[in-house]
Amino acid sequence: MFRKWIVTALVAALMTSAVVSTVQAAEKIALVSLQQALNEVNDGKKAKQKLKKDFESKKKQLDGMKSELEKLSQELDKQKMVLSGEALAQKRQDLQAKFIDLQNKAATYERELKMQEAESAKKILTSLREIVLEISKKEGYTLVIENSTDTVLYASTGEDITPKVIAEYNKK
Repeated sequence: MFRKWIVTALVAALMTSAVVSTVQAAEKIALVSLQQALNEVNDGKKAKQKLKKDFESKKKQLDGMKSELEKLSQELDKQKMVLSGEALAQKRQDLQAKFIDLQNKAATYERELKMQEAESAKKILTSLREIVLEISKKEGYTLVIENSTDTVLYASTGEDITPKVIAEYNKK
């Protein structure tokens, strides 16, 4: 009796492991790095170049304002002995106003650039996600894991579909 019970338990365990193996074999898992795709698709490269160009242009404007501010500061240092107290106070006030203007422009430019970057990234990422869905459905993946932030430390069965996503995006 005890022997039948052991044999039955053993057969049940073998059947369970066979079913689990069959279920696992049916699972098709893929990994995709949307960050890598964002950086490597043609539109992503163009957006980066445009942002870099805008940054350089704004930096040039800020550098011009900064050098003008330094020049005015040096002139004030040279003239402070000959200027009246009222004139000196007015020049310092003008200098401070220009300095605040410089800081405000720098902050505004930084916000504008970050907004442009976010908008272009959002647009591209939306398209990339749609392409991931298309590829997943077409190739029968049951699970696709985003791998940009190194959240997946190890995956023995996951296929990296990032190159396919990049190629498909660039086709469109």
